Amino acid sequence: MPAITPDWDSEAVQRGFPSQTGGPLGGWKFSNFKDGVFAEFFHVNSADSNLAHLPDDMSLEAGIMLPDMLSTGFAGAEKARIDIGATVAIIGIGPVGLASIAGATLRGAGRIFAVGTRPVAVKVAREYGATDIINYREGDTAEQIIRATGGTGVDAVIVAGGGPDILMDAVRMAKPGSMISNVNYFGEGMGDEEILPIPRIGWGFGMADKDIATVLCPGGRVRMERLADVVTYGRMDPSLMATHVFRGFDRLEEALLLMKEKPRDLIKPVVLLD
Repeated sequence: MPAITPDWDSEAVQRGFPSQTGGPLGGWKFSNFKDGVFAEFFHVNSADSNLAHLPDDMSLEAGIMLPDMLSTGFAGAEKARIDIGATVAIIGIGPVGLASIAGATLRGAGRIFAVGTRPVAVKVAREYGATDIINYREGDTAEQIIRATGGTGVDAVIVAGGGPDILMDAVRMAKPGSMISNVNYFGEGMGDEEILPIPRIGWGFGMADKDIATVLCPGGRVRMERLADVVTYGRMDPSLMATHVFRGFDRLEEALLLMKEKPRDLIKPVVLLD
């Protein structure tokens, strides 16, 4: 079951934006405005169009990454308009950022910068195709990438993490004519008006052809089946992100607390129900 379950007979679907059915983020139903799925039974709208069979030979650790982590990260790469050989920067190497790296690799990116510090995530980032690791603790992230590219910047940026001012870095490191693709959920803005700032000069005074695109994780049966094929035919292994595996319904709280506490050896916890 995908994280996003659109209403496939809606007006938004006919316009090509199924994740936005019923309004902004409307396809995101579970745990948003509909009860979650930590239950023996739960309701899925448009079940024939939203549910997909997990291939028999796919591990559960890999399969659980398809509905959200892989779909969101790949969407970031799709929105980024990555051409073959393009230079790409991914800001944030949590599970969505790591999936974005894999997506950029699959779309033919040449040089891939990954911004992050945790060794466990850096290892998987390199496995998924990152060529350069940028440590934000070692200086201004945008300046590091601009220097590394000989002053030109990158062809595409995928924002998969960071605070409310992260678009400042993303826009600055992008070259004119590039795409900044955002899959980061901004839980807060800056100041009383909840602003997400962008740099006036870095954005070329609004005239540098630096586009900013946003996307919510795509859902639906076809999306899940295609992501399953990516894994089945060996294009990438999402199970590498399952760093903590638990068994049993009674371990759910422990796994959720890990996501809140974010220890440095965590990428994603998984709970398997026997």
